Amino acid sequence: MGSLVHISHADLHATIELFSRWGVKPAHFERLRAEPDSIFAQRVRHAFLSEDIPGAISWQMAHQLMGNEHFFGPDDWATLYGARFTKKQLRQIVRFPWNEAVLNSLCPFVPGKTIRETHLAFLELDRINGDPLTIMKWQQLQPAPGQPRFDKYASEAWYSGHKFAVKTTGQLRWRLMPLEIVPNSENQTFADQQGMLPANYEVPLAMTEVTKAFLYFKKSGKYVNPNRYGRCLDLTSDGLRVGVGIFDAIGLVVDGYWDGRRVNVGLAAARKF
Repeated sequence: MGSLVHISHADLHATIELFSRWGVKPAHFERLRAEPDSIFAQRVRHAFLSEDIPGAISWQMAHQLMGNEHFFGPDDWATLYGARFTKKQLRQIVRFPWNEAVLNSLCPFVPGKTIRETHLAFLELDRINGDPLTIMKWQQLQPAPGQPRFDKYASEAWYSGHKFAVKTTGQLRWRLMPLEIVPNSENQTFADQQGMLPANYEVPLAMTEVTKAFLYFKKSGKYVNPNRYGRCLDLTSDGLRVGVGIFDAIGLVVDGYWDGRRVNVGLAAARKF
């Protein structure tokens, strides 16, 4: 592919004619030159360069749309947790898979609010500096003396020998998750709770829910689900459904529930990729 600097006059003229037929005006080009770092300019650039994920935008644009409190990206991982990324990893995450229309659309859970007001967009990791990022690894990243923290650690944590906490990692991918549990999902069976989810949402793993809770606190200083648990997809070694919640200064609780335990137990949710 050649440089635009060397495009022929004839090709340039043909391109301008095409833009004109589409209704593009000289003012649009003037705006691009005057505001090269604006969201408008980024959208135009993305329209030309995006060839991988239909409807995707750059993560930098997603950051602008979501605002600092509701976004946690690779720069935040590097600054707050000392995470290092290879060039290959950075290429993998260059596109954020939900576009401006999705982020500005009405939230299916909170009437009158948009997704960008009620969700956290964050980069989930499978490893951090070579170590698998599990719930037990999070206990090292967020030790007891600081905030945010777990309510119990290591040998005191009942789940310290369970696969979902020791082996299950996240994925290197972008996530978009409502901050709170699905409204009115308490006091129901897991099957009934799943039936409340819109078609473009799913139940996340406990590892992902823990990551969301900690990352949001790091950006906002606020606890999610301080009075309720969110059921997740994982099962304990004993066949109980894992829940994450009751998050406050005492610490984030990870617990297991049989289907009959329903008080203060709602459903966690995540936007499908």
